[in-house]
Amino acid sequence: MKKLLFVGKQEESNRNYLNELNNLFSGYLQIDYCYHERNKEILRGNLINDADIILLTNPYSLPDARPYIKPDTKILTMDFSFSKETVNALKDFPVGTEALVCFKYYSDAHQAAYTLYELGVDNLNLYINYENNHNLIDKKIDLAIIGRDTDCVPPGIPVLFDVGPLSLAMSTIMDIAVMADIMDDELESRIIKHCSRLSFPDNHISYFFDNSSMVHSQLKAITNCIEYGIVIIDEDYDVINCNNLFRRMFHISGNVAHLNLKNIDELSHYMDCITSNSEPTNKLIESSDKNHYYLFSKEKINKSDNAHNIYMLLFKDITDIHALETSFQKQIVKKGHVAKYTFDHIVHSSDMMASVIERCEKLVKFDKPTLIVGESGTGKELFAHAIHSASSRAKYPFVAINCAAIPANLLESELFGYEEGAFTGAKRGGKIGLFQTANMGTLFLDEIGELTLETQAKLLRVLEEQEIMKIGSDKIIKVDTKVIAATNRNLKNLVEEGAFRLDLYYRLNTLMVNIPPLRERPEDIKTLVHFFIKQEKGRSMKVSDTLMSFLTSFNWEGNIRELKNCVEYMVHLNDSSLDITDLPEYLYEAYLKSNLSVTDDAVFPELNSSDVSIISTSLRLIKSHTPGRRRLVDLLQQSDLPVSEHSVRTILQDLRERDYIVFGAGSAGCSITKKGEAFLTYLSKKTAPSRSDQPSSLQ
Repeated sequence: MKKLLFVGKQEESNRNYLNELNNLFSGYLQIDYCYHERNKEILRGNLINDADIILLTNPYSLPDARPYIKPDTKILTMDFSFSKETVNALKDFPVGTEALVCFKYYSDAHQAAYTLYELGVDNLNLYINYENNHNLIDKKIDLAIIGRDTDCVPPGIPVLFDVGPLSLAMSTIMDIAVMADIMDDELESRIIKHCSRLSFPDNHISYFFDNSSMVHSQLKAITNCIEYGIVIIDEDYDVINCNNLFRRMFHISGNVAHLNLKNIDELSHYMDCITSNSEPTNKLIESSDKNHYYLFSKEKINKSDNAHNIYMLLFKDITDIHALETSFQKQIVKKGHVAKYTFDHIVHSSDMMASVIERCEKLVKFDKPTLIVGESGTGKELFAHAIHSASSRAKYPFVAINCAAIPANLLESELFGYEEGAFTGAKRGGKIGLFQTANMGTLFLDEIGELTLETQAKLLRVLEEQEIMKIGSDKIIKVDTKVIAATNRNLKNLVEEGAFRLDLYYRLNTLMVNIPPLRERPEDIKTLVHFFIKQEKGRSMKVSDTLMSFLTSFNWEGNIRELKNCVEYMVHLNDSSLDITDLPEYLYEAYLKSNLSVTDDAVFPELNSSDVSIISTSLRLIKSHTPGRRRLVDLLQQSDLPVSEHSVRTILQDLRERDYIVFGAGSAGCSITKKGEAFLTYLSKKTAPSRSDQPSSLQ
């Protein structure tokens, strides 16, 4: 019987490994051990000389042992792993938790951090505890991950997580079996039992296939330990091997030798995925009757061999999970807590906006509070929807609240919820707050600059501790909610005025998005105008050059919201094309002021200032009397402006063509339009209603 020597540092910290070695290899190997930290002299004994395999818990032990090892002795450095329960418990901590790995020995802490990342614990930001670690300067640690013999946990860490006894990793066990050449069905059974408690990384099967010298046994042992249906096939889709779960999934019995996947009826519906040249990872597929859902992955596992192709197919049954998620999504949609927009919904053509969107697409990778700054109407909520939709939280709720729309005394109960009887009028059974409603998702706080200082303090605690307390309760509730805040105010000025907390400002300012106002990106205006026209009309409309020129040069203090209202007004009054006279009154008056202020000739090129005075008087008289042509002649003469009836006819016709007046039916007089009133206001500022000394061409 071959001898295996286990070399550790201390007996207490390695007792569990030694017990596992004895349980696994009893009857196959003689297991001896020594602990060199207790007595280095023991390394010089017969144990070292007689060993066929030496298993070191630490590579730094090798120099001490090397002089006493036989030339043909095989040497292994041990890898350890964690139980499924330990890994799953660590995965339950909120995303972004700052965690410090505190083991007695640096090498163990380093391996623990690396192994946890391999096992998919990517919700934690892991740091290794050692002296003068510059990564820990000013770092607020939320969690300490410790081993049972740890004696070096820094003070002040609120949560300690004991990983419990560590276990021999599958790779170490299989390497021992290969080196000793002792694998049989009994040992394989023991290994499967041992490994069924362990957690495995996603790529463990292809790793062992590429690196092990005992492929068949390793695959068989590994594949029966995990919750995937696994089949290994060649390039002709002939089965090389499969695990028991794959057999149960697709009702396969008997010998799989020479079995081809194309001849398995239960797999016929999935053959397009299986035979595809692509190698998908976790692709959602469903059975033909839609009663079963799987995550399907395909990978070539003999990557170094270009002559032959061997593939591994994985099927993960997620039917129950899919049903729960579907139910959850229906509840979210029913309540309206979903993001409606993505970055594709942000209409733009300017490089400036393209740059903002590109920045946002990078920021969504970081699960941190985000602050969106921009003037009113720039589309801050649209960006909040898009950021959520592109984030890892997209499948979870998106909840929006306008902080300025709710009275300050009610806002806290909306955000944090309350217990029954917390205050007069509280609902029976209490109420869940928006932070809990948005758990796992995103809470959008619009107009955050309107929060009271008291509410700001409570919000800061949620952002830092990821926990809330309902009004009227003393119970702490953990939440995992991303906050996106938006404001059209200058928060830095509010901080200087004492109206906004500096610490909250910096907490929100971690990831900031500044949306430029519409006047700084006129290239977007033309694109937006045509977009809003098609949105309202369902088709395109011609827009005159004069109108588009005005729209692209206007200041738009209300930004996109104001532009949208303007376009909606115009398209509802017209059905064919849009011109400058279709503008809303206040915008048309702005157009007149900006375009007709240089010279009155721009209005009626053929008229002098005396003519303009006659026109303005005519408009005032029409506004107050709604006269016919002859009546207007009389009124002008009474105003000491004698004008012939022929001239009045010409004036009225010009005013009508410009949509300043409308003629009544039959003998009814004419009346001024709203555009005419706006034009009259402009003329009144330019010309006094008195008679000019310059002779009129209309008299």
